[in-house]
Amino acid sequence: MLIKDDGLRQVIASKLKCKEDEINENNMMDLIYLDAQEREIECLDGLEYAQNIETLILSRNKLQSLDPIKDLRNIEKLDVSGNQLRDLQALHGFRQLKSLNISHNNLYTMDISAVAAMINLEYLNMKKAKIDSLVYLEKCAHLKEVSINTENGPFSFAVLGRLKNLKKLDLSGMRLFNIDDLTYISTLEELDLSTNLMNDISALLSMENLRVLNVQNCPYLKDYSLLKEFPSLEELDMSYNVPDNFDFLRSLNKLQVLRMEQSGFSDMRELNHLSSLRKLDVSKNEITHVDDFITVGNLTTFKAQYCQLVSIEFLKKANQLIHLNINNNSIRDISPLKHANHMVDLKAGNNNIEDISALEDMKQLQILNFEYNNVSDISPLKDLKELCYVDFYNNNIEDLSPLKDLEFISYLRLDHNAIKDISPIANLPYLLSLSLKNNQISDVSPLKNLTLLETLRIYGNPIEDLSGLEYGKLRN
Repeated sequence: MLIKDDGLRQVIASKLKCKEDEINENNMMDLIYLDAQEREIECLDGLEYAQNIETLILSRNKLQSLDPIKDLRNIEKLDVSGNQLRDLQALHGFRQLKSLNISHNNLYTMDISAVAAMINLEYLNMKKAKIDSLVYLEKCAHLKEVSINTENGPFSFAVLGRLKNLKKLDLSGMRLFNIDDLTYISTLEELDLSTNLMNDISALLSMENLRVLNVQNCPYLKDYSLLKEFPSLEELDMSYNVPDNFDFLRSLNKLQVLRMEQSGFSDMRELNHLSSLRKLDVSKNEITHVDDFITVGNLTTFKAQYCQLVSIEFLKKANQLIHLNINNNSIRDISPLKHANHMVDLKAGNNNIEDISALEDMKQLQILNFEYNNVSDISPLKDLKELCYVDFYNNNIEDLSPLKDLEFISYLRLDHNAIKDISPIANLPYLLSLSLKNNQISDVSPLKNLTLLETLRIYGNPIEDLSGLEYGKLRN
């Protein structure tokens, strides 16, 4: 066999559309793109014949060496994340490489000196890897995006200041107390500092082009007043932080995305000047003055879980909504959503909703979550042909006939209702997961036709006969 490793041989044969013993040096030249992730590959012997390959994905395998690919100089994108590499010596001279992912190689400290010669590299991911140094990046003048979050260190990030094309930097999860080295990096447009321990972000003042900033889960960061110096900021994530105040928001007129989950935010009127806002998350806050919140016309995503909402009347003009999550509130009336006809994903679980007639014109709706409500009539769903995920756990539903023609439903959860007749769902051709626990079902014969069903939960019903069902699909 030309390819020694079983997992690698199987994926190559599949890609070349040939039998495993038909793989030869000639047809290996036809490989341009190969995705061989999660194949338990230990050895790359034989892959050296893929002389024309440009994209090679070998993530989440058991590789310790890359030697067989050392002469494949057409590779522009290489992903060897999640392996057991000791070094990158096989990649010395890979000047053509544009994208390299070595993340999650943390069994050994890797020698990454080979990176120094990758003069055309644009993307480098080292998250959760153990590396020996960052100094090798100095010569990678074309780098645009770098993800670090190494398992060892700390390293000085000052060397990144020499990368004049660097636009995006991910330093998330590094538990950094000090980010002063970032003072030297002035070209950044996107910066992820989430899950760190600094209490001062003055080092960011040199980043005049900063558009996207993520500082979520930075518990010691209280003073956000410096953000007034970034009027061009378009996206800000400060979830799980509690700032001293929210006055800085008054200067961020260009914000399009704002995430403030569990941040102590309350007064929705403070967002009324953000006319460009498209995505907003205020979940897990005791928000007030919601009826006075008027900047909803451009919202495509709104999340307000656990906000003690009683009314969503303020959303009646939010007609551009695509994703809405209002789980875990005290909402009874969703009629303000009746004109939100672009909705694709609606989550309104654990409320007090009875009437869902507002959904009947949401023809693009795909994901619907209404668990723990008081819905009995689901007839407004009958023409929502795009539905694929439906969850009405713990409601008062008896009649499933409105679902009979919704052929794209693949996930259906209807536990704890009052269902007796399941014949309306007998011909849902793509149903993969069905949960009907604790209803009043006695006849399960309609389920015999659900040939693609993978998971079935039906305990807690007065079922008389289970014959014909595949017991391997039954789950608790």
